Amino acid sequence: MPNESLIHADIFFFISTVALVLISIAIVVASVYVIKILRNVKEVTDKMNAESSEIISDLKKLRANLRDEGVKWKHVADLARNFFVRKGKSARKAADAIIK
Repeated sequence: MPNESLIHADIFFFISTVALVLISIAIVVASVYVIKILRNVKEVTDKMNAESSEIISDLKKLRANLRDEGVKWKHVADLARNFFVRKGKSARKAADAIIK
């Protein structure tokens, strides 16, 4: 009987050792993937920081140009607004009356 309990203990320790090795390998693999993901996130955030500073400088230049050439841009904006805005019913009726 004492040998049976010793065999059971050996089997338990063998199975727990194999499980521990498999879990350790899984943790290492998961850690490698997490590190790769974090590196990609860092690259993306670095690019976003660089681009955001460029966007800010572009917007500053645009504001300066709008201040310098504001009248020209107002006419362009009015033209675009008039082109895309629908005419009201009264304008359509007047246009229909002129056509008839």
